[in-house]
Amino acid sequence: MDREQRIAQHNAIKTQLQALTDSVNAYSTTFEKNSSSDDLEAIGQISQCQVTMTESVKQMQSAIYGPLNMVMLHYEEVSLCLPAAKQCSLRTLLEMGVFDILPVDGSEMTAEELAKKLGVDEVLLVRLMRVVVPTFFEEPRPEVYTHTPNSRVYLELPLRANFKMMYDETCFASMKMTEFFKKNGYINPDSRSNNPYTYAHDTHGLSMFEFLLQNPERFKNFNDAMQARSSQTSLPYDLFPFRNKLGEVETTDETVLLVDVGSGIGQATLAIREACRDVKGKIVMQDQKEVIEGIAGPLPTGVVGMAHDFFKPQPIKGALYYYIHRCLHDWPDSDCLLILQHLAAAMTPGVSRLLISEIVMPRGRVDIQTAWSDINMLTFSGVERSEKQWRDLLDSAGLRIDSLHGESGGCGFRVLEIVHK
Repeated sequence: MDREQRIAQHNAIKTQLQALTDSVNAYSTTFEKNSSSDDLEAIGQISQCQVTMTESVKQMQSAIYGPLNMVMLHYEEVSLCLPAAKQCSLRTLLEMGVFDILPVDGSEMTAEELAKKLGVDEVLLVRLMRVVVPTFFEEPRPEVYTHTPNSRVYLELPLRANFKMMYDETCFASMKMTEFFKKNGYINPDSRSNNPYTYAHDTHGLSMFEFLLQNPERFKNFNDAMQARSSQTSLPYDLFPFRNKLGEVETTDETVLLVDVGSGIGQATLAIREACRDVKGKIVMQDQKEVIEGIAGPLPTGVVGMAHDFFKPQPIKGALYYYIHRCLHDWPDSDCLLILQHLAAAMTPGVSRLLISEIVMPRGRVDIQTAWSDINMLTFSGVERSEKQWRDLLDSAGLRIDSLHGESGGCGFRVLEIVHK
């Protein structure tokens, strides 16, 4: 690095330090103003400040490292989920059992004790731990380890499952992305059976979801992972006033209030039912047979589980609301069109409404979480769509956006309220 480059880097560091300071101050002011409120708009403002701080930290890191060291950073960290030293070591230690055997109360264990209890090579253990200390574990004395908040969080099943899914499924596909596009041409993937994921995992013509169904353990991990969410996003079902809207309609116990299409194990369904517990009627949660049968415990009163493939005609006609959240971004336009056409055919004009809860991708620069989510979708031919893309897709299905909800929810998540054209 020559003198001119050093001066440029110094100036960049000072500029980014000021930007980071400003973003922290803005967050602090916003948090103090809204800390006593559970209002969605207040939570959204805090979330947006967190996103801005995250971006500022990344820009600060870039300035401190400089161009040359930013290239070398790929060996240490993850860029768009490409596994490198830290993530490889972390995933191996997770599978090895280190996270589970270290005392949760913060007590210490030596490498020798860990290796003996786990039945692993002590030398290998120490080499792997070097990479994840101090970000994930503490080492108060040489080769003596304790948990930190960053490691204890992996004891929570949904978060552990989310990391395993991203590493085992998506990151592997990301590593093969260049090879896939070089072989297939640099064209936006729009096939559920021919994309970086199916190429990397050699699925023999199966889509990602069909492939996961072939392996019950991986499929279960995927469903567990879907319960996890970032602290910087609002829950999708917080963005629409379900209680107010459903409370405006005269209903009976037999009224189908809402059909949760692609419900997973029902996190959103149960939350909506609880929020509308005084409203007569029932909520139906629909997903593949394997998902519905895998739900632990009985469903509460007013909630019905139904096995259904959303690529086939919707069996429930005339529900007040059809709700599909964080699902359509998994599929290319051709598949989404089929799903939407089935829903449109089931909707009663003037009565039924469709709610789509997804990221609405802004034009131009976006935060890293939103951009990363889109690349994640790209690996298996999904996409985070812009408002125009949503409008064009819905128009093809004979539908239109009546209103958008959740502008204050943070991170681009919105609920599109949709009716027949």
